[in-house]
Amino acid sequence: MEISELQKEEEKAWDSYVYNSNSSTFYHQIGWRNAVQKTYKHKPVYLVAKEGGEIRGILPMFLMRSVIFGKKLVSVPFAPYGGVCADDEIAEKMLIEEAIRIADECNADYLELRYLNKNGNNPNLATNSSYVTFILNLNLNAEVAWRTFNNKVRNAIRKAIKSGVKIANESHIDEFYGLYTRNMRDLGTPPHSFTFFKNLLHEFPEHTRVVSVKYDGVSVAAMLLLYFKDTIISGWAASDRRYRNVNPNNLLYWEVIKAGCEAGYKYFDFGRSLRGSGTFKFKKPWGGEIKQLHYQYHLFNNRMNMPDTSQSNPKRQKFAGIWGKLPLKLATAIGPLIRKGIP
Repeated sequence: MEISELQKEEEKAWDSYVYNSNSSTFYHQIGWRNAVQKTYKHKPVYLVAKEGGEIRGILPMFLMRSVIFGKKLVSVPFAPYGGVCADDEIAEKMLIEEAIRIADECNADYLELRYLNKNGNNPNLATNSSYVTFILNLNLNAEVAWRTFNNKVRNAIRKAIKSGVKIANESHIDEFYGLYTRNMRDLGTPPHSFTFFKNLLHEFPEHTRVVSVKYDGVSVAAMLLLYFKDTIISGWAASDRRYRNVNPNNLLYWEVIKAGCEAGYKYFDFGRSLRGSGTFKFKKPWGGEIKQLHYQYHLFNNRMNMPDTSQSNPKRQKFAGIWGKLPLKLATAIGPLIRKGIP
């Protein structure tokens, strides 16, 4: 078996492998590489394991350089999961070994591999298991999904409907981005650039969609959805806290889940959450199965501890307190310059 970097003429074969693999994700696709590279100029390092001319495994990574955040090799940045996608343990082991060699050669501080599936259980790598996602089983009959929600969720949806919150007939990326940037500022987190989301929509025109709900004609909650095989993923969701009392988020999620059922999708992925966080507590009552995310690290340069950019980090909390007080226009303008360095 041979390991090499992806060549231009192999890109279609790469995506074909991703589509047919049982352990691949939306974020393994070439389109994700293109969107990240076009937006933030990070260097892609995409490895392929081949045997007899056939792809047996892949590992998409980006080398990220930042004066503030150092240098790291990540699979994959700005995504909840990625990591090795391989047919067997031999291909997986060889891909990881080559990734470690490249990271060392580049003098990176660490190699980070993000996993949703069982391939993340590599005992030779340090592991952070602070993050999870919730996967809800869908059904052609949306009422079956409805019954998985607890009473609090169902009552909140009913209240939103009674209050006059309605699904929008048509939603636009600019509406989503306005809600997203305000939400991120309030959370004390630098936002992605508008260009990043535009590039995603360009790369995946048939597999992305913006959905929003309105109250008194105003967009109060929106979600950017990613579609992959039989799964709908909540890539990013945001709402205006000033309308929290009419529960727009609950109606938004219900409308997305209901539409997914009617369209024949099998799963809805609620997106990454830190255990115990506000988003974790919001998503748990919907009845989805908790799926553990494994973030694994090979540390270099005598680094002793895994990186921690989570909301529970005291330094991050202090930063969030300052960032949350910035004027919205300023936070939106300078945020992407910082966000590009945070995987």
